[in-house]
Amino acid sequence: MSIRAETTKKLSWKHALWLLPGPVFYGLFRLAFLWPSFTENVYSRAIFPVVNQGVSTATGVLPFSLGEFLLYAFIAFVIVFVVLMIVHAIRARSQWWRVLIRRVIVLLSVFSCIYMLFVSMWGFNYARQPLAKTLGLDASPATFAELETTCSALTDRAVALRSQTGEDADGVFLPAKSRADIMTLPRAAYQAAADESGVRFLGGSYGPIKPVLYSEGLSYANITGVYFPFTGEANANAGAPDLLFAATCLHEAAHQRGFAREDEANFLAYYTATYTDDTDVQYSATMLALIHAMNKLHAENREAYYEIRSRYSDGMSRDLALNAQHWQQYEGPVAETSVAVNNTFLKANQQQDGVKSYGRMVDLLIGMWRAGDL
Repeated sequence: MSIRAETTKKLSWKHALWLLPGPVFYGLFRLAFLWPSFTENVYSRAIFPVVNQGVSTATGVLPFSLGEFLLYAFIAFVIVFVVLMIVHAIRARSQWWRVLIRRVIVLLSVFSCIYMLFVSMWGFNYARQPLAKTLGLDASPATFAELETTCSALTDRAVALRSQTGEDADGVFLPAKSRADIMTLPRAAYQAAADESGVRFLGGSYGPIKPVLYSEGLSYANITGVYFPFTGEANANAGAPDLLFAATCLHEAAHQRGFAREDEANFLAYYTATYTDDTDVQYSATMLALIHAMNKLHAENREAYYEIRSRYSDGMSRDLALNAQHWQQYEGPVAETSVAVNNTFLKANQQQDGVKSYGRMVDLLIGMWRAGDL
């Protein structure tokens, strides 16, 4: 073996050591699911809030999403790295395979370290105890009558709230506050919920929700919001319709506070909205809850679904129609791919229902109805 080949071998093993963080933290991640109470009390309520509030507060002073720019920079880095890898492999001629091995190891090491940061900075929250236990809600399997009653109660609430909201010239829901103001509301909503419910860790000092600069891209991917765990930033699709915009902000704020599961973040959007005095925010979050609950009712009994659906106000129907019309224009392969990627991501983080886990929000809503707080 030549001196050059031996040097290459040593460098490869040295680089290979950077592959270890990913597998090690994946093992720790899986172990965390065995002790959800320990994960809840040690990581989610103690370590995570301290670290993330510091990171979120620091990045919160920026008027733009740092996470979005880091994402673009990383994509550019990967593209340039792969191009240079190919060029160097061609120039190496007979030693091309050694160059490729070294470069691939380096790239995989980068992904390994990124995964380590993801798990340590946020991912462990997937293993925390169920939110139903934290809030003391009975989220056990429900009867059809309980589901129907919950849908009915949410419909009555939505109708009442919609009668108090503003409209545009087309009779569609128009919030009184600007989008910029709406994105600052989650902090107060979560703090109010923490103070009044006694669940203190719902509060805290976090940065505001930020609009995504390239929101058009999110729309094509059928994404209303995204959380960047590496910067502690909760981001919203600025191009999404008004109907669920405030609810999306509350949903992403839940992720920012360590609630990783999508169904629980959706529920917290509704839960925290009930502690605000803003009718527009309450309406947006109630419509989010109603859509999920009614979708489940439709799957169970269409006759019951249409009976309750007939009680929607004209304003609610117009709002839903515009919302559906908006997203229809973005239907296509990009949206389908995004759903598939999101499904894979959820399953990789032990959310075995994949995108279907969003529907389990209804169990928490029924639990809230059982407690008499819906």
